[in-house]
Amino acid sequence: MTGKSTYVVSLPKKWVTSVQLRNGDSVVLVPLPDGTMLINPKLKKSEREQTKKVIMVDSNDNEQLFRKFIGAYLAGYNLIEFRTNGNSPKNVRQDIRDLTHSVIGPQLIEESSNIMVLRDLLDSSDFSMVKGIKRMYMIARDMHQDAIGILSTRNKDMAEDVQSRDQEVDKLYWMISKQYNQIIRDVFFADKMGVSTIEAQGYLLVARTLERVADHAGRIAANAAKIDEKEELTPKIMAMDSEVIKLMDDAVSSFYQNKFDTANEVVNRAELLSHNIENLSREVLSMRGEATNIVPLAYIVDSIERTRAYASDIGEAAINHYFVMEYNTTMAKTATPTA
Repeated sequence: MTGKSTYVVSLPKKWVTSVQLRNGDSVVLVPLPDGTMLINPKLKKSEREQTKKVIMVDSNDNEQLFRKFIGAYLAGYNLIEFRTNGNSPKNVRQDIRDLTHSVIGPQLIEESSNIMVLRDLLDSSDFSMVKGIKRMYMIARDMHQDAIGILSTRNKDMAEDVQSRDQEVDKLYWMISKQYNQIIRDVFFADKMGVSTIEAQGYLLVARTLERVADHAGRIAANAAKIDEKEELTPKIMAMDSEVIKLMDDAVSSFYQNKFDTANEVVNRAELLSHNIENLSREVLSMRGEATNIVPLAYIVDSIERTRAYASDIGEAAINHYFVMEYNTTMAKTATPTA
């Protein structure tokens, strides 16, 4: 103890050396909700740290290129450089340019005969996780309604429109995944976002679920477009889908409003609804008629069932989120103030 109110703690020499601290340097002490103290050698981050990933392009495999890019993006690299051993083929260069349309942030800033550099121009902390998930749900919900509507409108052109919107949902999901990775790695970023690690995990789980809901909306649209005429069970299928959408609405609402009772009711309703969808599936498979219509209808009912299960997953995530938020509030009230 030094003086009347100051305590002194020695720092391990090995750690001081590894982070390159010198005599007279200052460090940041960050009190955490669990009562521990974080010692960070970086006073502040006035500018984002530049992290670079070099990706060698050694084939014309567009899917492989895309997967490498998404992996680097989610890892948090804000400079992604693509290199080829010789001049880049025209189609590869266009594929790299197209990558900027698949995510939020990165833009092409440098280009030469064998090098193309994408830089993330967006500070991820400026993007709200909550608003991102709300936007994801609104898009996925509209996709789902438009997709099931093809059964009655016979507007097959709508199928392509529904599937094109899936990319917007993917963009938002990848952004939230990227934010989550940064939150668990950087306490300053988490503090700026105003989200704890375990709280962010709840947002990630819901975002991942909504991304899958959008995928199934696309599948419903694709299968609905294959049906040549209105079948007898079409009204029943559409009515069942409406119940599932209502369930999804309540699940998402319970998550945002942090209501345990509503979330618990969603999970219970989802279990009951499962039996009804199972019976509907049997009815579809026992239909008489053209297989070209029966098979797509069966796939549509299967996607409705998957969406029901995802609504239940969000309900369970909402229950977990409720207790996480309650725990955070309790710890904040009982935490000892730090002088």
